[in-house]
Amino acid sequence: MNLPWGTLISTASGVAATILGILVGTLAGRRNESGQWIRDRKIAAYERLLQSFGAVEIGMRHAYWEQREPEGIDWEEWNAALVSVSLVADTDVGIAAEQLSSFVGEFSAFPFGEPKDMAMLRQIHTKLDAAQREFVNAARRSIHASDTKQVPWRLGGPPPWGELEEIHQRDNHIGRIIP
Repeated sequence: MNLPWGTLISTASGVAATILGILVGTLAGRRNESGQWIRDRKIAAYERLLQSFGAVEIGMRHAYWEQREPEGIDWEEWNAALVSVSLVADTDVGIAAEQLSSFVGEFSAFPFGEPKDMAMLRQIHTKLDAAQREFVNAARRSIHASDTKQVPWRLGGPPPWGELEEIHQRDNHIGRIIP
């Protein structure tokens, strides 16, 4: 069997190109799959932290409002959420999470069970609100690198201070203490 060299070379080139295409496609697919897996893990960790923050902040705010020690706050979940973020966060998200955690710690050291100090509550509320927004914005940038805009709206987190003041005034007027 005598094959012409041209046929042999073109067949071998076709086979080599096919194999190379399969290898490049496999590597690109795995890289894309790995990137998607990391992105999904980031989203899950960030969601977990925000959910835990909401529960902790509400629990402490209600306890302060009711002039009692905080009870039922899941500190283990809060810590686990922070650890989850630390595993996947880039520097900006890590710094924002640490700042949020610092203000949660500051709030947890409040004099619960004593008469309310609205100026003190407003100060920590402002810090928590700003830290939560910074975390959300850092997380968004981490997930969508091209998204450099700040979130212009408030969804979740501490309610606007004006709402808290209205609730406090209304509750004082009618004798309720729960916001």
